[in-house]
This record gives sequence, C-alpha cells and structure tokens, in this order.
Amino acid sequence: MRLAWAVPLLCALPAAAAPEKPPPVFGTGISIVSVPVFVTDDQGRATPGLRAEDFELIDDGRAVPIVSFQYVDTTAEDAQDEIRSVPALRRRFLLLFDLSFTDVAGVHRARRAGKEFVRRQLADADLAAVASFDVNHGLRLVANFTEDRALLAHAVDTLGIPQIARINDPLGLAATVAVADIDIGARNRTGDPTAAVVESVVAPIVRRARVLDEQLYRAQVLNLAESMKELATALRGVEGRKQIVYLSAGFDSQTLVGLSGADLREDAEAVVQGRIYDQNPERYGDTGVRRVLSVMARSLQSADCVIHSVDVTGMGRDDSLGQTTVARDLSRNVAGRESLHLLAADTGGRFYKDANDLGDALGEMLDLTSRYYVLGYQPEDLKGPGAYHKLKVKVRRKGSRASHRAGFFERQPRAAQSPLQRKFEAAQLVMTGAGPNALKFSALALPFPSDGQLQRLGLVMQVPRDQLHWNGSGSLALEVYGYAVGPDGSVADHLAQMARLEPHASASAPSGFSFYGSLDVPPGQYTLKLMVQEPASGASGAQFIDVTVPPRDPSAGFLLPPLVMDDADAWVTVAATGASAPPFSVAGRPFLPRTTFRVTRGSPEKVVLIAYEPELRGDPAAGIEITSSVKDAAGSAVDAGRFRLEKVYREDGGRRTYVLNYTPEGLPPGDYTLRMGVGESGARLESYSLLRVAQ
Repeated sequence: MRLAWAVPLLCALPAAAAPEKPPPVFGTGISIVSVPVFVTDDQGRATPGLRAEDFELIDDGRAVPIVSFQYVDTTAEDAQDEIRSVPALRRRFLLLFDLSFTDVAGVHRARRAGKEFVRRQLADADLAAVASFDVNHGLRLVANFTEDRALLAHAVDTLGIPQIARINDPLGLAATVAVADIDIGARNRTGDPTAAVVESVVAPIVRRARVLDEQLYRAQVLNLAESMKELATALRGVEGRKQIVYLSAGFDSQTLVGLSGADLREDAEAVVQGRIYDQNPERYGDTGVRRVLSVMARSLQSADCVIHSVDVTGMGRDDSLGQTTVARDLSRNVAGRESLHLLAADTGGRFYKDANDLGDALGEMLDLTSRYYVLGYQPEDLKGPGAYHKLKVKVRRKGSRASHRAGFFERQPRAAQSPLQRKFEAAQLVMTGAGPNALKFSALALPFPSDGQLQRLGLVMQVPRDQLHWNGSGSLALEVYGYAVGPDGSVADHLAQMARLEPHASASAPSGFSFYGSLDVPPGQYTLKLMVQEPASGASGAQFIDVTVPPRDPSAGFLLPPLVMDDADAWVTVAATGASAPPFSVAGRPFLPRTTFRVTRGSPEKVVLIAYEPELRGDPAAGIEITSSVKDAAGSAVDAGRFRLEKVYREDGGRRTYVLNYTPEGLPPGDYTLRMGVGESGARLESYSLLRVAQ
C-alpha cells in the first residue's frame, strides 16, 4: 500500500499531445435516473414476469417514458456478472452497529452475525459497507461500499477502533495489510481475537449511558436521529436502493409515546390523590423527538434508503442502554423494540426480533430484497442543483403492490456536499464507474518481475492541461487513487495521494499533470481502478485497466512493451510519496514514459526497452540483436522506420535496459501494431505494443 497526503516533488516532464481518441472510461454520459421497484402480491411474494409496459412512472405529477428496464434476480448465480456490470442493478447493504443503545453482549452478537453475513450470505454482485454509531462520535463510516469480503469482515471485527483497525484508506476501500492476512487471521484463529479490544471500548460507553438523566438521554436519541438524517443526505448520490441494516437494542420508546404499563398507572394514582407535583412530565412523550424522527424518516425515503432494524437482544431479557429506569417486569423489558419497529416501519423496512440466531433474520432480509425491477428514465425538466423530484410508480397488475424510492435529488455541487457524501460518491465512481466522470486522463500499467511473492506493478497517470481548472497563477490540488482489484473483488494493494500543483517555474506552460508510482501484488489477474479528482471544482474521472501480473520465472525471461521517454520539461510530475525505487528508470534514474506509444511522423524519439534475461543463456559471445516489425489495421506489414541502439545498461536481477533512437518515417497517421524483439547471449524475447502515429 502507498498512502500519503503530502506536497509532492515538482519537476518538469513530458509534452505528449492529447490523444486523437480518448482512452476508455467507465461511467454514464447522460443523466439517467434509476428507480428500483420491488413488486409483491397480496401474500408479500415477489412478482416476476412483468414488462416495461406494466409500469407507469410519474415525475412530479407528469408521466415520463421509461428508457431502460431490467428485472434483477440476485439469487441467480449465472446473472452475477451481468448485475455487476451495471451499477444501478447491484444491491447495497450498510451494516450499522449501534454502540450506544446496545449492551456489550448485544454488540458481540451483532458482530458475529455481521461477519457471517458479509462472508457467506451476500451474493457475488452485492456491495456492502460498515458503519458504527455512538453518542460521543456520532456516525462513523468504517468501510465504504465494496465487494471485498475480507475487508468487510475486518471492518465488522474492529468497528473502526484505532487500536486494531487497519483501514486507513481515505475512501474506506482498502486496508494497509494484504487482504489474505485479514481473511486468514479472522478465520483460522481460535476464538475472537478482537472481541476483548472491542468490548473494552464499548463497555465505558455503556457505563456512561446508564447514569444519564432523562434530559441527556433524550439528547442521545436526537443525536441518533440527526446522524441518520445526515447519512440519508450523504447517500443521495449512491445508485440503487440502500438497505441499512440497523443492529441495535433500540432506545426507550417512552421518549416517543410517553408512559405505559406500571409507570402510567402510578402517574394516574398521583392525579387521583391530588399529587399533581408527582405527575411525570413525560406522560405524553416528547413531540420534539417525534418530529425529528419523522423528518429523519422522510430524508431516508427521499434518498431511497430503508432501515431493516434487527433486535440484537435475542429471546432473552433486554439489557440495552435504553433501559434507564428499573424495569417493572423483571422477566423481560421490550421498551427498545418499539423504537426499532418504528424506524423500520417509517422507512419501509422490516423489523426482526425474537431471534437468538441473527443470521436467520439477515438471511430472511436478503431473500426479501433479492428480486426487483430497475426502471430508468431521463428527466427533461431539471430544476437546479439539490432540487427534489417526487416520483410515483404504478403497476398495471391487479393485486400487485410496488415499493420504490419516493423521489430523487439533483446532484449538488461539491462545495455544498458533506464530507461523507463526497466520500460515498468518490468510492462509487472508482469502484463501479457510476457518477460524474468528466475529467479525462490516460494511464499506463506494466508488471515488473520481482523476487518474492509480490510483483511490482508500475503505474503512470497523465492529465492534460485542458482538463484541469488551473490558470497557472495559483496552486491546484488533485487527489489520485489507485486500487488493484482481484476477480473476487478483493483489493490487493492501493495508493492514495494528494498533490498540490504550484505555478510552473519555466516560461512555457506545462502540458498537464503526471503521476507515477507502483503497486505490489501477488501474480494474477487484476482490474486497476483509477481515479483523479479536483477537490475544489469537484471534477473527477475514473478509468479501469485489466492487467495480468505473471510470476517471476528466471528461466523464461520477460520483455516489457517498448516505452517512449518523454521530454523532461513538459509536465508537472508527482512521484508517489514513500515509494521505493521507481520501476520506470534507466541506470537507476527515473524517467516518465508516455502512457501510450504515441509518436509524431518525422519527429525523433527516445524509446526504452526493459528486459529480464533468462538465467540459462546461450552463447555469451553472441551480440545484441534488436528487431522490429509493424503491421497496419489490415494486418499488412509496413515500413516502421529505423530503430538505432544508443545504450545498454546491465543491472542486478538479470534486468537489461536498452535505450534506442527512433524516427517514424513514411508512416501515415493512424494506429499500428508494433512488435519488438531482443536477442542477447543466445536468448530471444518479444513484446507487442500499440503504435499511434500523429500528423
């Protein structure tokens, strides 16, 4: 992992003209609003087989055309790749652990069920996040929406407690250690290695809350409601329905509905006996708390969030923090369950109680949310940033009931967003490609063989000047993120860096911003998920690159594709802080390769070939032979011009670096396939690259 937030190294590097064809990016180019719709019959069972014409979609009282339609069944294993490819189709679960209205035993029970949920119960295409709430810190996001199951299990294990949590990625998408270490450590050790630390942190919260008076307790309930409301606002820009799984014992519903049972009888006796001064002021509850909770519920509904509340007290007696007075019924206290029921009912979710095995309750919730339709439409009458559109969906099928989002908010500018909202939206863009994706950049990623279990993956990202909101007279901050994601969704390594670009020292304006660093990953297949973001303007862009990282095989040898060495005066360059020796180097000195082999007809270039020669070589007296061939789009061989060897550098580990001069002559502008071969000491290696010739 490479994690740094520092002022970067500033130097000047390459001037590559903007490519004729932009690199592939992932995201939506037009504003399509996705509306997940859960349709059930009168028995509460999902209704399959509906078509787009069976639905009517209404935006602010006016029917609008449905431009996209999809039925989703998350229980179908063969549909997981299709679901994963469309962000709006994926289910999203947020596990919210209540540390203030739950006792230590309840937190332990919730963590145990949560780990089982994220490891074994989620469908492959599901995304999940982990958060916690306590009255001292409010709501804290531990892990953002991801399909990395080991990371989620670690988040549930630690609940973000600094002593044991290893998630310090700014977006909450990766940990500072190998995913395998997190997963194996959690599964193979006897007992729960983190339980003692978690419970030592939770226990003081429990003790402190038990001595609070009623007024402070009411403030805690309001704190919870405000935190839920802020969460709803932050989740507005996240695609799909957000299923919030609230694991708690609930707060005492007396705060909402007033006295009940023995307390109400005692209060009535005080009135009959003329002891008005003994009448409990909470006889009718607190209308202010009820009003805040009502606003909270509307905020959640507007953001397409539902709360599924899970009572973690099980079948036994409720000893939650909601119990602030001596219970009249010593066998059981269910005061907190009324509030849990209220939170679920007001947001359209389910309340699960009387379950010692919380896994069954979570499994039922998964099944309930497993089949749904996703309608898409393009709003025609946009009102402005932050404006709200009220939605209504009607199903033309007798006996059918539809549950759907109440509306949607037009996206707010970054300056108006909360830090949590920015965090959710940035993580969504870099992980799924959904969201504003207007900042274009190019990227290059190449594997460099290394001894040991981890292989180095060199990375270069370049943002042309015309993509930046920088006039050259003031500084500009940029955030760079990179994640190496395996086929199972696990993040093998990541980097995150903030760079501050100062005015360029030279007389000529730079061509843009360039960043280079590396990731260390085991051999295998990866998708590099890259993002560049301007915090000030809110402009952001993401790009996905599929790479294969081969194992180090000293007997076979390896030749990287040819790289064009850029001019040292054209870019403002940032090197990853804390990184070891840069992989893109010649004789130990770093150079910046162009992200594409893009050359200009008739202009000389320096080309770098990096080879790892096999240990078993042939005749040591044999000379160096470098060959090249070029084919056009039709597969016909064409004259590429002449490569001339300038220098050879022999380095440790069998690495050879060849510096060549190349001038493309006679090639019409266009794209070609370039094949390079290197022969030395009887061994021959080959590699391929896309050659792009500009006029």
